[in-house]
Amino acid sequence: MRKTLHNILAAIFLGLLAFFGLAISAPAAQREFIFSMAYEIPGLDPQKANSIPSAVVGTHILEGLVRVHDGKVLPGMAESWEISEDGLVYTFHLRDALWSDGKPVTAHDFEYSFRRLLDPATAAEYAFAAYGIENGKAFNKGEITDPSLVGVKALDAKTFEIRLVEPMDYLLGYLQLMCFLPTRQDVVEHEKDAFATGAEHMVYNGPFVIKEWKHEQSMILEKNPRYWNSDAIKLDRAVIHQVYEQNTALNLFESGELDMVDIPSNLYEKYAAEGKAKVSLTGADDWIKVNVRPDPKRPWLADKDFRKALAWAIDREEYLKIATKGLYIPNLRYVLPIVAGVEKHYAEEYPLEYYTAKADPEKAKAHLKAAMDRLGIDDPAKISVTYLIQDQEECRLMAEALQDQIQRTLGITFNVQIVTRKQRFLQEGQADYELVYSGWGPDFDDPLTYIEIWGSDISHNNSGWGSKKFDDIVAASRKETDRGKRLALLFEAEKILLDEAPMIPLQLRRRAWMTQPGVSGIVRPFIGADLDFVYATVEK
Repeated sequence: MRKTLHNILAAIFLGLLAFFGLAISAPAAQREFIFSMAYEIPGLDPQKANSIPSAVVGTHILEGLVRVHDGKVLPGMAESWEISEDGLVYTFHLRDALWSDGKPVTAHDFEYSFRRLLDPATAAEYAFAAYGIENGKAFNKGEITDPSLVGVKALDAKTFEIRLVEPMDYLLGYLQLMCFLPTRQDVVEHEKDAFATGAEHMVYNGPFVIKEWKHEQSMILEKNPRYWNSDAIKLDRAVIHQVYEQNTALNLFESGELDMVDIPSNLYEKYAAEGKAKVSLTGADDWIKVNVRPDPKRPWLADKDFRKALAWAIDREEYLKIATKGLYIPNLRYVLPIVAGVEKHYAEEYPLEYYTAKADPEKAKAHLKAAMDRLGIDDPAKISVTYLIQDQEECRLMAEALQDQIQRTLGITFNVQIVTRKQRFLQEGQADYELVYSGWGPDFDDPLTYIEIWGSDISHNNSGWGSKKFDDIVAASRKETDRGKRLALLFEAEKILLDEAPMIPLQLRRRAWMTQPGVSGIVRPFIGADLDFVYATVEK
């Protein structure tokens, strides 16, 4: 009753104001984008962060030399740049831009940030990303100690130079990685260990600033009025809720409390049939990594015919239908097909279907026989392998399907070892596995991001496999300035990897998601941060 009387009096008051020509304009509605994350944002120090949630927030509150949006490299803090004829020197010209506290963004901020990334004292996991910079690796490894020898330099307050060891025609897009985003020396040194752990412990030069950060609960971003391109930013704020269970997030979306939600793979078919699901490749490329080190207890793993027997016994189409309802799709080669080629996608210019979506039992058995003859084994029942996976329902379903297919086709024993996600990473890193469910997400839009991780001296390649021919081809590609010739070399390297089979391609991951009516401009990149709402808008 009291509320009703209040509404009546308010209506009379507004009516009188209108009668006397004193009507009050209603405040403009706030454009607010609300979504959830399934993982905590562990930290936002650009040089130290190494997670997708950190990257999603980081690329919205900070801006590097460039901004990559919807696959296009756009000017960021640099309004223009020049590249030397030999492709080794990049000179960036910074625009007039401000940090959120009103101080100017300068080339010295980038010089400091790049050197900080490579400084051994920072212990940045992504320091390797800057090894292509002159003396970057040597400084990070402690072989030189003078940071001024690293090939990054502020020529003046508005001019920043990067000098490379070898040409990197993908460098501009690479600079979108969070590790290359700027930090300010005075803030880092003042905040010390607290830097980037809370809204008040950092400054911002991107489209948004952090208004509130409740760890493991929520984060509120607000439009940054000092951002150089603030007129192009339509959202007033973004609200991120921490929701660990996918089904809980889906219920919140259905009740209108979230503007966007990812669809669990087990419900993909339902929402796809209703025409509600949006789908895109995540960039993640999954495979079975094989420990090929010679071992008298398991000699078959060192035999490439045995590894190919496993590969041809897999019906990728069938097990993905069982485990992901068709959300993930079979990978019939290695490199993600949609990475950039010369003018089109890599897969269009360098087509290859090494495997088939359906199993080929005859090929699988022929490869197994060749391996058994070589090893002097007369009965496949004498062969056993153990497949290491993490304790997620999707992984378990995949492993059970693979177990059934391989044992049924080859007659060997295929064991499944289920451990925690943390334990799987630990065992994989220590090469404590026979077979392990592994994969990779791209750092830049180029086949090299997938190929280079199989080099003999790369820590991620703990399979025990190495090839001088492969290494030499990759090394030659790094020196090649003609993009077409460079990609042709990488294609040769990809075929070597498939022929040697230290890894067995499984699937390309896709994500499915939904947005509420009135939400537009959302981009789901396949590189780096997997959500871009910089130029999004919400009309409710």
